This record gives sequence, C-alpha cells and structure tokens, in this order.
Amino acid sequence: MRAIVAALALGGCGGVAATVPPAVEIPVAPATVRAERGPIPTPPPAARTPPPAPPPEVDGCPADMVAVGRFCIDRYEAPNEKGEVPFALRTAYDGEAWCAARGKRLCREDEWLRACAGPHGRTYPYGNDYRGGTCNDDHPWLGVSWKKLARWPDDAALGEATRLFQADMSGARAGCVTEEGAFDMTGNVAEWVRKTSAGGRPGYEHALKGCYWAGCFKDPRASCAFTNGAHPGTFRTYEAGFRCCTPRASAVTSPP
Repeated sequence: MRAIVAALALGGCGGVAATVPPAVEIPVAPATVRAERGPIPTPPPAARTPPPAPPPEVDGCPADMVAVGRFCIDRYEAPNEKGEVPFALRTAYDGEAWCAARGKRLCREDEWLRACAGPHGRTYPYGNDYRGGTCNDDHPWLGVSWKKLARWPDDAALGEATRLFQADMSGARAGCVTEEGAFDMTGNVAEWVRKTSAGGRPGYEHALKGCYWAGCFKDPRASCAFTNGAHPGTFRTYEAGFRCCTPRASAVTSPP
C-alpha cells in the first residue's frame, strides 16, 4: 500500500510553500490516519523504487486510466489504486514528478474539467443536481494550525495533517463517478492541475480542482467548475493531491 499524509485547504489562507520545486517525489515520515481509515504508509524515495511496468492498453489508454476524448485520465486519485488512501499534502511539483516517473503528466485544467463534467457537460460528476453524500464533500471544516503545518516534514506537521485528514479510500463511494468511469473527481482530496491558459504570475502555472472533503471555498457543493488558482505550485497544505493524464494512443471512439 502506498503513501499519503494529508490534504489541502481551498480557502486561500495559510499553507506551506517550498522554496524550490522538488525534482522527485518527497518521502514522507510515518504517520497514522484515523483508525477507521487505516495507517498512512511511508513512500520510499523515488530513486530506490522504480515505477511499475505500464499496464496493458484498453481502448488506447493504460488499463488503470479512463479514455476521455483524445486523452486518458487516471481512474482514481494518485496513487490511482482502488481501496488505497489518496495522496495529500502534495505540491503541484510533486504531482508533476510522480506522473512523469510513470510515463504520464499532470492533467491540464481543460482536460480535468472535460473528464469531470463528461460528454454532456454535467455540473457534478454524477449529474446536474447536487446529491449530498454521493461524493466525499460534506465533512465539517476543522480548524487548522498553520504553525504546525509550516514545520513539514516534522512530526508536528504530519500529526496536524493526520488530525485534519477526512478522505475516503479511492473508489469507496460508488456513485461518485463520471460518465466515463473516473472516480472521486469532486470531494475527497483537491487535485492539482496545470492551468490551460498561459500568462499570469510566474510560479502560478497550476490550480486546484474538485474542492475536497469539506466542499469548496464559500460553497459547500463540490462542483466540476470550481477552480482555485490562488496558490503557487509550491504550495503545500493539508488536502491537496492530484491525478495524471496522458495522450490517447488509438483513434478517438468517445466524444471529444
């Protein structure tokens, strides 16, 4: 079972920013998620553990991804395994490096939105009407000690992130799925994407999509359209994860 520590706040306040984007996935010290969610395993350094061989292709995409128009997107939040705890407390650069090591890349904002809304442009992954509890987006917001989180990767930061962590195992909510089969695209952990449009402040080439387990900033309903572009890619806070995309290999057979 791979790793995760905790996730990210979408409110635009507080957080931990690294001064230099990491070149590889950063190993995380051991911690413990709430008992009902199981332990948070420690990821080994990326250099010591080669990524697994790519799975066979299905409809132009690796078997662990979903075909969406001309691209493929991971079926679950990283580490992209059903029943695993999703990664959190990650920067956008962690996501870029982790995806690249597996022959993929961080999703672009327009790709992520298309995958979440589906070919019919749904408001939520499951339809146009909000249904509480369908996705993991209705937990209460918990007060955050930004001083403790700022000490990452010390035990104090990991302990605070663990206390705040309310994500489900990937795929635990069967109804939180898009038309094409991607799970947990709203709620659970927020997901880093690369902004589609160029320009803006240097270092702000990424955004967060999907809200998280306590909904969206100023909106409890986690929707496909919500975007938080207020943070630099080095921003590290308690509920941010990611998922990967890659170009589709075969001829397009699904709606663009």
